[in-house]
Amino acid sequence: MKLIALCLSVALCVCVACHRAPNSANTQTADCTPVYDAALLGKQTKADDDEPKLYASFEEPPLYTLPACIDEAYGLTWIPAFHAPVMVRVWRTGDRYFLRAKQLDGRDWRNGCVKDTNARALTVAEWRDLRTLLNRNSFWTLPSTIDEVLPNDGAAWLVDGVRAKEYHRVRRRVPNEQFADIAKHFIRLSGLQTSHPLYLP
Repeated sequence: MKLIALCLSVALCVCVACHRAPNSANTQTADCTPVYDAALLGKQTKADDDEPKLYASFEEPPLYTLPACIDEAYGLTWIPAFHAPVMVRVWRTGDRYFLRAKQLDGRDWRNGCVKDTNARALTVAEWRDLRTLLNRNSFWTLPSTIDEVLPNDGAAWLVDGVRAKEYHRVRRRVPNEQFADIAKHFIRLSGLQTSHPLYLP
């Protein structure tokens, strides 16, 4: 009955129900897997980060708030105009490597709920290949944004990373070939079925 009282409409009720209850005690599990905490999201989000609703929809913490036991992490967030958004996270804890990928249930990322989740360990080769690709394309020195001729439709692509307490993100609406290669690599690792080729050169 309390849940019903919180809902102004059936659609809102469904969206509220799909989010897990806040876990305010911990933001990681015993094996250092990041845990989304809705109660901490507002406190943790950077002032210049305009995506708090996106983190809430995916039930994922911002990459720059990951626990100290995670040594290095990278992510792709893909928000297409006409398909379900995707978020892919990979991280390293010592000599162990992990992936978690999620896809929403529709294109409305502000009010979406997670529909599909893939989570698995990465091999050493998979982690090495991703880092090699990022380094070859100078990810850490790419400008966060550039002047772009924005398409009427299309997609937003955000690749971010954190290492040694350094955080960097790169956002594009019209990815060049090198940036597109990074995005496609993340999606291949995720194992999710997406329509991303429709939005890339």
